Amino acid sequence: MAISESFRKMPLAGKLCCWLAGLQALTVIGLEISILVMVLKYVENVFSSWSSDKGVAIYFMLLIIASLYGVFLVVGGVLNGDTIQIIGFSVFNLFTMSLAIFRYFQVRQWLNDEVVVGDLVFKMIQKEMIASIVIIGGMTLVFGVLTYFAFHLFGWEIYKRVGADMKIRRMYINYRLLVLLLKMDFFVFVGFAVSYIILILKSSDPEFGITIALVPITLMVLSLAFWGLQRESVWAMWTVVVMMCASSAYFVFKCARMYDPKQEEKYATQKPMMTYYTVISLVVVAATLHQLATCLANFGYGLKERIEITRGKRSDMEQIQDYYVNAAGDRRMNLDG
Repeated sequence: MAISESFRKMPLAGKLCCWLAGLQALTVIGLEISILVMVLKYVENVFSSWSSDKGVAIYFMLLIIASLYGVFLVVGGVLNGDTIQIIGFSVFNLFTMSLAIFRYFQVRQWLNDEVVVGDLVFKMIQKEMIASIVIIGGMTLVFGVLTYFAFHLFGWEIYKRVGADMKIRRMYINYRLLVLLLKMDFFVFVGFAVSYIILILKSSDPEFGITIALVPITLMVLSLAFWGLQRESVWAMWTVVVMMCASSAYFVFKCARMYDPKQEEKYATQKPMMTYYTVISLVVVAATLHQLATCLANFGYGLKERIEITRGKRSDMEQIQDYYVNAAGDRRMNLDG
């Protein structure tokens, strides 16, 4: 009920972002299912002809999950008036488009090896694959424009939450940026682990169990990061920093291993895609480490208390609604209907 009420009160730009993100996700999912059905119908032994027994479905699965995750990002950003997350969604949409582009070339390469029906099947699904790329790219431009308007609309929300003190506002923006990056970390870490398991590893490989363990470890580390950030827990944040440094070393090791001549056969068909995903993961981890250090340096300067006040978690504010906090820390009534 509260969510529907929040949606009703959204500005037009926010509603358009949500509706268009949902429309994009439904369209892309429909196209991906159509493509996969045609491949399964006309290509024999699909699940044994690629680099692993289940490899053919991974690119379609990644695009479908990325589309749904994008909806989660934009709806959450709009409902919370979080401009940073809405901008992050636009960047994430570019990443989704890049996955669609990689999928196009990887599927074409795979079907070229199918001498009997490969060329025929590729011509049948080519339009749908190009349509996915064009739709995601076109929507990204639209979202860029809508984000510009949302930035101005939700700028007032930041003012109401943390006041006009520029130091507090900068700390709050860094806080929200770290929250966004942690959400990105979840997608790239889990996406990498699942892709690596399906496309590269076999159950007999020593790395198989370690890579599977990456998923629950990721969930625990990111949960600790959210907890530590909200409570300004120094020990929790330093633990996350150490784990993020370890993940950086892990991704560097994986990237180097892909180009090891002894491992060439294992990575032969999937090297471009896995290299790209590894590089993206390293970039996101590096950005997260930077924000972790920035937010750690901001601990103890009043941001936690300011957020608690505006959320009504402090005892002297429990009965007060429709207010904001000015630069001096004084409560003022919110006149924005």
